[in-house]
Amino acid sequence: METTSSISFLALMLLTLNLLTLTSATDQDALLAFKNAITLDPSHVLSNKWSTNTSICSWTGVSCSQLNRVTALNLSGYALHGTLPPHLGNLTFLQSLDLSSNNFTGNIPSQLFNVSALRWINLEDNQMSGELPSDMCSNVPKLEWINLSMNRFSGKFPTSIYQCSELLELWFSNNQFNGNIPTAIGNLSMLRTLSVSYNKLEGDIPSSIFNISSLEYLYLGNNRLTGNIPIFKYSTTRLQVLYLRFNNLTGGIPEEIGHLTSLKQLLLNNNSLTGRVIKY
Repeated sequence: METTSSISFLALMLLTLNLLTLTSATDQDALLAFKNAITLDPSHVLSNKWSTNTSICSWTGVSCSQLNRVTALNLSGYALHGTLPPHLGNLTFLQSLDLSSNNFTGNIPSQLFNVSALRWINLEDNQMSGELPSDMCSNVPKLEWINLSMNRFSGKFPTSIYQCSELLELWFSNNQFNGNIPTAIGNLSMLRTLSVSYNKLEGDIPSSIFNISSLEYLYLGNNRLTGNIPIFKYSTTRLQVLYLRFNNLTGGIPEEIGHLTSLKQLLLNNNSLTGRVIKY
């Protein structure tokens, strides 16, 4: 009986070891596919320091868990040129991706938004383009921070944005997004920053935005927004910056703005608004 138990335990250990080896190899294959998609590496950070002779967990920019699974990839500011391969979606334990301040082009592979562990995405200051998948938030429920600013993304806001229910920071400024800001964005009850300035957004400002009691920074300027500024809820007491300038807004300035006790910066110029702000 003891012999049978020992054999079963040994078999289980071997199976676990083989599984860990297989999954680690999957991570390595994904990173090598990323490396192969790089067309220019002026700092030689990948060509010299991403070698199959060493563990991927020792590669520059790679962080791993205790099980040697990739949890973070940070290659910000290396002036890398290339595209993002779909193989990034095979990094199933990835929590943080920071490729900001490079020269990546092309779109974001939809497979990346199937990595359910993702919490942090920073692709700011690249040359990326294309539309975001409409269901981008369907499979990343833990996403807390996404920055796509200073790229060339276009199209409409993803309709599934409300499913990123733990989102704290959303930075989409300096792109070419068009269409309306979805009303469902008001369901992001933990949101602190919404930055979508310098796009081609149009239509009314959803009043649901001002139901987000956690909101501190709201950047909607330099778009094509129309209509009135929605009536503020007194629950929006944390708002520190309200940036609405260079739109086509009309009507009176809501007197509720004067009750925003935390407000430090208010930019409403270059609209067709009437009235003035009275601080209470």
